Amino acid sequence: WQRAFTTSHKRSNRTTSTMSSSMEAYRKAASRMSPKLSPSALSKVANDLEQTLTGAPASAFSIPQSVRRDAFVLNNADGKNSNPYAQGDEPVVDNPGAVVRPIGTSRRVFLINPSLTPTEIDGLSYRIRTMASNDGINSVVLGNPLEDAESNGDMTENTTCVSSFMEEGEVSTSLKNEMGGPFGNRQPNVIKSILHERFGDGLGMPYVSSGYDAKKMHEMGMHKDADRLERELMAPLMSLSRSVRGSYDVTINSSASKVPLISLPHGLVTDAGYSLLLGSYVLATHSTAFRILNPLRGLAFDPVGLSYLLPRIGVEFGQPSSQHSIACAFMLALTGYEANAEDMVATGLATHYVGGPYKLNLLERALSDLNSFENQSLHAAPKNFYGRHDFKPDINDLFKNVAVANLIQHVSEYDAAGSDEYGCYLRDELDDETGLFLKDKDPSLTMPDERIQIYGELVSELVNWASTFGGAFDEPTVEGIMERLREIAATKAEFEGKSGCEEDVMVAEQAQTLVTNMEQRSPLALCVMNNLLQQGMEHDETLESCMEREKASQMRLFTKKDGDYARWAESGKGVGLVEMPLGDSSLIREKGDLFSGWTHSSVKKVTEDEIKEIVGV
Repeated sequence: WQRAFTTSHKRSNRTTSTMSSSMEAYRKAASRMSPKLSPSALSKVANDLEQTLTGAPASAFSIPQSVRRDAFVLNNADGKNSNPYAQGDEPVVDNPGAVVRPIGTSRRVFLINPSLTPTEIDGLSYRIRTMASNDGINSVVLGNPLEDAESNGDMTENTTCVSSFMEEGEVSTSLKNEMGGPFGNRQPNVIKSILHERFGDGLGMPYVSSGYDAKKMHEMGMHKDADRLERELMAPLMSLSRSVRGSYDVTINSSASKVPLISLPHGLVTDAGYSLLLGSYVLATHSTAFRILNPLRGLAFDPVGLSYLLPRIGVEFGQPSSQHSIACAFMLALTGYEANAEDMVATGLATHYVGGPYKLNLLERALSDLNSFENQSLHAAPKNFYGRHDFKPDINDLFKNVAVANLIQHVSEYDAAGSDEYGCYLRDELDDETGLFLKDKDPSLTMPDERIQIYGELVSELVNWASTFGGAFDEPTVEGIMERLREIAATKAEFEGKSGCEEDVMVAEQAQTLVTNMEQRSPLALCVMNNLLQQGMEHDETLESCMEREKASQMRLFTKKDGDYARWAESGKGVGLVEMPLGDSSLIREKGDLFSGWTHSSVKKVTEDEIKEIVGV
């Protein structure tokens, strides 16, 4: 195939030197060869074609694009090729961190691994940036593979990356389960898993993304070379955040983003992983959660803009949580509080709540049938004649991406702005007494399944606790915050055992939990994060300025000799999360595997000069 590819390329150069002719020659060569090539060989042809015609960076090919309808094969847990038809001498390569696959007029990004390599981060940034500027599609859907849900997140039996929850009778894309579609005879387990919230008894949840593996960065020696750290990790992280957000990146002269990026994280997202949730829509399932774990590694904010976004919680959608945005920000950053799906929607960290992950199948199928961006129109484009300057605006611009927005609204149970699946804002239409019925309606005439319970039962524990401890988190220093929380925790002895004081006891216990969590974290990292949040909440700050400050601080913590990060990485300790014993699973659960040998014994020992040295004056 290489000879045919080269011959066709030379022939095209002899006939014409234009780019269009060269592209046509490549396509003809590929069309003649594609029926005879394996998926891996065809993928290599596609990569060569893309690099020649577009100048794509080498990192782009670390995020492969699945071609044709062949299965994208993953390795077994023992590292061997899982393809039962593979030849014995076929090389085994590491699974990629993510894979891109076309789904009609949409594109799906499968996050295979919770952590990406620096090369994959840069490659994913390029892939998302180019797809978002492609007016031949209508959207980009990003999420972890949900095909493994029937086995509680165990990826050992999942050898493909295909559309989620495809029905019986679809074309078989699984190499191990060829009967009756991708799931074979395991369909009952899929339904069972969907109905079994959080994969049963709260033992674990899928780990969607942490961004990168901080321990592997130490093994690669990143902490020894600041220039390499900035070039290979920090810059790609910032680029990925801009790409997902759809921001114009002047450093690489990127094209403007046109189509929306839709994230559906079914599981836990931590730290730099939130860069994948900066797109137009974030659809939370019942198992979606967000948590900041970096202080347990001796690190602060990754350069994805959290020091700017967290102090502005609830502001974008005009939510009640905006009244407690500062307390929410400091709770999430300093205590490691885990925000669940309800918390994320109530604070705007997610835009919609969809309930079960099976909604992704409905969404993908509908998106695959929607018109592409360039074909989303109601009227013919106005004619502009040569030599005349009376250009008329294209009214179709008002309808671009509206169909995608309506579709997302219909598959969601409610959104962050407070509307239901019909786009109706019901907050002001519910009765004042119960909040379960529409005003001017007789409750006795309303059947139980007709009751509007979105606002009557929706509760955000994060916002409630932020309201309760708002005074403590108003303290300007970490030491002050911890002292206020200790004072509240000490009231437990006063109220315990007294009738009617159960709520006071619960508040005291929660305060003690927050203090304990803060004491487990690096004192220096906590003080740095507190300083970054204090600066990030200023009105004249921008996302870019906060990302630059986060990058500078994180690099200094990474490269600090005998610093907290170096001590943590060399200790072999973790951050309290460990994989479930399910083969090659990405399910995680809690475990007391925390490092405690920080440079400072408490936040009292951290000086102002040390904070300024890390953050910069």
